[in-house]
Amino acid sequence: MRPTATLLLLALVAWVAALASAGAAAMGAFATLPRIGISVAGTEAFFAGDTAEMGRHAAGRMLAPVFLLSDWVQIGASSLSVACTVRLARLRGMRGAPWARRILVACVAAAACLMAWRAWTAPGMNADLLAWWQAIADGDRAAADAARTSFDAAHRVADTLHRITLGAVLLGTAAFPAALIPAALMPPASMPPASMPPAAPRTPDA
Repeated sequence: MRPTATLLLLALVAWVAALASAGAAAMGAFATLPRIGISVAGTEAFFAGDTAEMGRHAAGRMLAPVFLLSDWVQIGASSLSVACTVRLARLRGMRGAPWARRILVACVAAAACLMAWRAWTAPGMNADLLAWWQAIADGDRAAADAARTSFDAAHRVADTLHRITLGAVLLGTAAFPAALIPAALMPPASMPPASMPPAAPRTPDA
């Protein structure tokens, strides 16, 4: 069971890394580029000199490959996590505390379902994003506004699911040691030294 448990731990860590890195990259790019007065060639007329909007547009174009790579890593990590969790459960490889086993299984299952839902809805959101970018390039403001409205609605849902998935995977990873390692093999908690009883007073010799 040790190889399966090791694979599960690696998959959970990779899943957390993919979720956290995508979120950190988005926060950094969307917070920085709109403030530095960046200009995107070919969009000046559409944005009418609004460098903040151009910065957000540039951030989205720049991060699209990062998000795509993150999604593929998450799909692989979630699939491996589910497979390893099912194998450990079937072969009774989880010998830790029952509460930790329940948390680990529930978190992996919930995060995998959320990932599957995001993967199912991602093509529609990406189509709206590409339509938005194309409308900007064509200078079609009405089409750009319609595509952006549709994309923003889907993106708010996706962002919420992203955060919930990250929380579930983090919680599952935290429960991993207690779920797989029997309590008898866990390192003992440090105990304060026992206090010695006070010595009995000595009586003088008669």
